[in-house]
Amino acid sequence: MLSKIFHNKVFKNFSYLTIGSALSQVFSLLTILKITKLLHPDDYGLYSFIIAQGTLIMTIADLGIMMIVVRSIARDPQRTNDLVYNGMLLRIISILGMAGVYIGYNYFLGNLSGFEMAMVFLFALISCFGKIFETAFLGHQIMLPTAIINFSSGFLWFVYVFLAPVELIQVNYLVVAFLILNVIKNLAYYFSLKKFNLLLGKIGDFWTSSKRLLKESWPYFALTLVAMPYTKFSNNFLDINSSIDEVAFYNLSDKFTGPISMVLDMALIAIFPNFSALWITNKGKFKKTIQDNFKYFMLLGMVLCFLFTVFAMEILGFLFPASYLPAVFVCQIQIWVLFLNSVNSLMGTILGSTDNEKKILKIGIVNMLFSTPIVYFGSYYGALGLSIAYLSATALFQFYIWYVFQKTISIKIKDSFLMGGLAILLFLSSYFLLGEINILFKILIAALVLLTSGWFSKNLMVKGS
Repeated sequence: MLSKIFHNKVFKNFSYLTIGSALSQVFSLLTILKITKLLHPDDYGLYSFIIAQGTLIMTIADLGIMMIVVRSIARDPQRTNDLVYNGMLLRIISILGMAGVYIGYNYFLGNLSGFEMAMVFLFALISCFGKIFETAFLGHQIMLPTAIINFSSGFLWFVYVFLAPVELIQVNYLVVAFLILNVIKNLAYYFSLKKFNLLLGKIGDFWTSSKRLLKESWPYFALTLVAMPYTKFSNNFLDINSSIDEVAFYNLSDKFTGPISMVLDMALIAIFPNFSALWITNKGKFKKTIQDNFKYFMLLGMVLCFLFTVFAMEILGFLFPASYLPAVFVCQIQIWVLFLNSVNSLMGTILGSTDNEKKILKIGIVNMLFSTPIVYFGSYYGALGLSIAYLSATALFQFYIWYVFQKTISIKIKDSFLMGGLAILLFLSSYFLLGEINILFKILIAALVLLTSGWFSKNLMVKGS
């Protein structure tokens, strides 16, 4: 059984992505520790805000095509060249258009200088190249090169931050160095694609290819737009309603919940092309795989979040300067928002694999209308208030998305109510009951939870068989 698991393509891809990203995350966290020791929260808030705004522009400018490119390459590898080159050109045009929109936003509501605005646009433009190259690897389900490149990129960033003179660890210098590193990363992606002969097929006419891409991707793009106020405007809400320090605390919590986010995201990235192909070739096996294994994804996520919440104060409180300690409490809430969103993302991945983009769009519209007012109100109370608002809105919305998901796919997830009850129990105990107890007791409880979850998984497998 173990041999079958280890040779499974999804498992190997998940392992490559997870190991590469994990090592990159380690370097990233070490660099953040160095940066936060040298920068005041308002300076770190500005640095992270610039990167976040570049990511925001890139997300909109993607036009929803990333998932379509992965799915299309997985189903027909000979379209790779066409999808990569024309998809890249389409993104560049979109980013240039978004630059004009963002200039207007910054004039009326923002506070970025001309240089900082230029850095935002450059980051979005450079990142669009890297994302489309990485997407090609994902579509081919060849993920070892991306793992190596991610690791190397994280190591180079670590080297710069730790070896650069102190006077170069300032906001502007950090952003410029980060952009240069991303250019190097993009070149590594491109030459790796050439080396592995993955740029297959001919490049089609731009207008024809773009029209086909946009026809397939518009539900994802519409979903991105309607979900934007809820999923991507957190920094903007805090910048408008609170302070740049609160932006720092919120983004720092994102960085330190990143390792768990990475594990869950890599699992979704690894299974999407496999699910897309399986839906076409064997729908019965597709449904059985989801019914039997959804609960293990949930169990993995909730145990990781429980351990993080229990030990967050000891680890982050030791690592950070006192001025950054408010971020610890934000992290302990955000990690459970991450868990709920990862469950939603898995359902979205499955719906996307079955060509249910319109259903995903409907879910996104309902979520935006329901959750955005709650999140916006929470931003008046800083990063912690925003995080509590996210947790409340996401938890309530779970009832709706579960109903739509199971009805659309016509399956019933085994033990879903049991998993939901366990998640609530682990959250309440880790956040409200175990925060102040002795570290030795925390270690014992953590060991007990790990042993119990292992025993529980084994019994579920026996029950399922």
